[in-house]
Formats: sequence, C-alpha cells, structure tokens
Amino acid sequence: MSSKELDHKTIRKTQIIENLLSGMTTSFDMKNVATNFLKTIVEGISAGEGSLLLKRDQKLFFFANYRGPKNIVGKEIKIGMGLSGIAAKKRSIVVSNDIKNDKRWLELIKDENYHPINLVAAPIIIDGRLVGVIELMNKKDGFNEDDIEIIKSVIPVFGFEIERMRLYDINQRELDKLKALIDISLQFGGMLDLQTLLEKIMEIARETLNAEASSIFLIDEEKKDLYFIAATGEKKESLREIRVPWGKGVAGWVAAHGETLYVPDVSKDPRFYSGVDKKTKFITKSIIAVPLRRKNRIVGVSEVLNKRGGEHFSEEDITLFEAIAKQASVAIENASLYKELEILFRNTIRLIVNAIEAKDPYTKGHTARVTSYSTLIAKTLKLSPDERNALELAALLHDVGKIGIPDSILLKPGKLSKKEYAVIKQHPVRGAKIMEPLNKPLVIQGILHHHEKYDGSGYPAGLKGRKIPIISKIITVADAFDAMTTDRPYRKRLSLTEAVRRLKKDAGTHFDPNIVEAFLDVIEVKQDRIKEIIGEQDKLKTIF
Repeated sequence: MSSKELDHKTIRKTQIIENLLSGMTTSFDMKNVATNFLKTIVEGISAGEGSLLLKRDQKLFFFANYRGPKNIVGKEIKIGMGLSGIAAKKRSIVVSNDIKNDKRWLELIKDENYHPINLVAAPIIIDGRLVGVIELMNKKDGFNEDDIEIIKSVIPVFGFEIERMRLYDINQRELDKLKALIDISLQFGGMLDLQTLLEKIMEIARETLNAEASSIFLIDEEKKDLYFIAATGEKKESLREIRVPWGKGVAGWVAAHGETLYVPDVSKDPRFYSGVDKKTKFITKSIIAVPLRRKNRIVGVSEVLNKRGGEHFSEEDITLFEAIAKQASVAIENASLYKELEILFRNTIRLIVNAIEAKDPYTKGHTARVTSYSTLIAKTLKLSPDERNALELAALLHDVGKIGIPDSILLKPGKLSKKEYAVIKQHPVRGAKIMEPLNKPLVIQGILHHHEKYDGSGYPAGLKGRKIPIISKIITVADAFDAMTTDRPYRKRLSLTEAVRRLKKDAGTHFDPNIVEAFLDVIEVKQDRIKEIIGEQDKLKTIF
C-alpha cells in the first residue's frame, strides 16, 4: 500500500471519528443519538443503510436504524442466528458481500421492494460485555478491508456513547422507581376512597413504565370471577362493567398461580383472554401481571399493558411494577381494615341513635330514613367520596344532641312553649359538641347547621344561602320530608304528593332550590324505593 493510499485511509478514518465526536452531545435521547451515529457511519463509508441492535436476554432487537425499513425496529433475532446473531455469538465482525447466496442470512422483512445485497455486522463489546451489534448494509461496490478497519475504529466511540446512556438510564430508572414509590406513599395520607387511590397508583405505574394502560382486577369469591376496580388509559370507562370469568386470561392465570407473569406478545400466548379487548376495542400487545395479596391470600391482579413505542418491558420494568403492586396491596389491606373499623364505628353510632329513638315510637327509624334520603340526594348531586362519607355520618348523628333533652319536652304530645322550643333548638349545638372528639369537621358542621334555612331564618347561627354547608342543606331537606311523610302525635302523615308540593313551595326560602330539585329527581326516578323507605314506618308502628 502506497503512502498516499495510507494517508487517504487515515484521513478518512480520522474524519469519520471527528464527525462522530462532534455529534456527541449531552443528550440522553438514546434513539436520537444512535440514529445520528448510524448516519455518520453509513455516510462515512458510503453504505446504503444501518441499524443498531441491542442485546436483551439471549436475543438482539432492532433499536434504531438509518435509511432502513421502518418496520424493522422492534423485531428480534436470537443470538447465533443470522449474520448479526453470529457476529454477536462469535464476538467478531461478520461480512457478507453476497446476501442472496449466503445461507447465514436471516430474512426478517419480506417486501418485494426490499432487496439487500451485502452486509457487515460488528459487535459492540464494552468491558468484555456484549451490548449490541451495528449492522451496515447495501454498499454499492461491497464492503472492503478499509471499511472494516474504519468500523473497528469507530465502534469504541459508539460503545462509549451507548455505555454513557446505559448508565444514565440505570440511574434514571432508579430515580423513577424511587419517585413513583414516594408519589404513591404520599397518596395514602389524604385518600380513603379505595377506588380513587388505586386509580392514582395505576396512573403513576402507567406513566413511570411508559405504558398505554394499567388496571387492577379484584376477585369476587361469590361469583367466581374477576372485576375491574381501577383502570387508566383511553378505554378505562368501558371496563367498569366488564367481568372476566374465573381462570380465564393472563389475570386468571396469575390469580390462580400467585406468580408474576410477563407476556411480551399476547398473540402467541394461549392464556390471553381476548374478551376484554373485544368489548373495549383496545388492542393488547404485551402484559405484565402481578398478584395482589392480603394476609397471604390472593385478592386481585394488577396489570400494565403495551410499552409505548413498540418496545418491550424490561426486567427493571417488571421489578418496578412488582414494587408498585405491593403498594396497591397495602392500599387494599388498609382499606379493608378501615372498612372493618368503619362498620364497627357506624354500628356503635346506630346503637346510640337507637337508644335515643327508643324513647319515642313516633320517631323510631327517623334517622335511618333521613340517612337513606340524604344518600340518594348525594348520588344525584355527585358529591365526592369524602363528602358522601361525611354526609352519611352527619345524617346518622344529626339528632344526637337530643340525648340531653328532658323526656317531658322531647315526648310532649302537645304544642311546645317558647321556653321548651328554645331547649329543643339547642340540640344541633349539643350534638356538634358531643361529636367534637370525632375530629371530622364536615360531619360536625353537618350536625350543627341542619336546621338552618336558605333564607337565613333558621338556627342556631341564622346562616343563609351558600354559607350553609351543602351536607347540612341536604339533611335539612331529608329531615323535613321524613317529618311530613310520617305520623306524629299532633297529626297524621302527609301524602307523597302533598309532601312534594310543600318541598316545591318552600324551595328558595326554607330549602336550597338545587337540593330540592335533586331530591325531586330522586323521587321521580326511584319512586318505588322512596315508598319502600316511607313504608318502613308502618312496619315499625305495628311493634308498638
């Protein structure tokens, strides 16, 4: 080789390396950096196209390409198969200048317009570890020794850049994992509604794992199936009514076996249940499914679906999702314990209320009916879970202040004197005071102001309009309706028609018009349920 040829080759090699180095940036967008490197190498040696394959388990997958077919990205080959697979296995450069007659060629893209003629595959080795393969194709005059030497020279530069981004990616994943778990932990303090909490956890999982959707199934032991309690993604609303038969699908398998399952391609796994996709029109491609446990018992399954960009979920993704699923399990456990305590608490309240109402057969069941009406109104108004919980407690306890009222006043059959009525008017204040240790401001406010009137003529504070808490305004309407539709010592019950007429007449003065309108909607739509609640008074009267 002449000195002139040597100088030309050295200059060419140096120029390509300089171009690669100048293209190095502080960017951590690996796909963008990889594409720019491929562009520099392809153009530097006058090839037609290039691809970067990265190692994943015992396979190589196409991560990025330049000028090649777009549908090659994401496809996999086994190490040892094809020219690039052989290069990876042997850890040496493989060249083929006649692909058409090379039996080692592995055709992944079958397209009549795509006819590769030659290829060089060079493994990327960092610290003795295979990280991937660079594949260059379609050089007009074939690949020669100069090309191979240039490729050998630039591979370390490319490898350095890949290692830089790999280390960044590892650190970023750890940060993302830590951030996700911290975000989830922060949700526990201020959220008692299980569905809302689980949906928040699944949203964090979806974002952190860069997935299209995520969901949680709970197991219905009685019906022997699984149902969605939380879901994210575009199709989440259509999932609420869907139930998955016991033992069906990936979720059913995980529920039965109690093991994490990753399915990279659901079309190739017989355990996949397509029934959900058919109903939602969502296309599931890949799934990570993790069992949810409560006291060593499987209670549900958490899933994350479809890594964005056509990529596969990694081992790190699976580990992270298992950690997130454990947090979901803790949420379910806490919610179950809270529910048990809440049931005990409410039963205790009902005992107190029953003790109060037992004095007067005419008000027996009053609290239960007011609570039922209030709950129906709350659903129509779409109150938040916290407001609904507070309303139910306040409705149950709205008359608890009557504990301190003498029986001579409380059970008086005739009209009360002004002095006696003044004592009765103190029961909201007494009730709020009794319930102060609950430390539930919404509940206490609901009790305190349930006798306020919309026009400001009520008691104990004479609040008006919007200044009256919504919980109190709901109880006011429910309380008045029950008083009108039940027998009292001084009069017989009013008909449902008459009670409705009076609610309408007093809307805007005694009652908030919006609350009245919502209750009238309830009466119209759920008339049988209202009559059933009212009818309970008849059953109770027969006891006495």
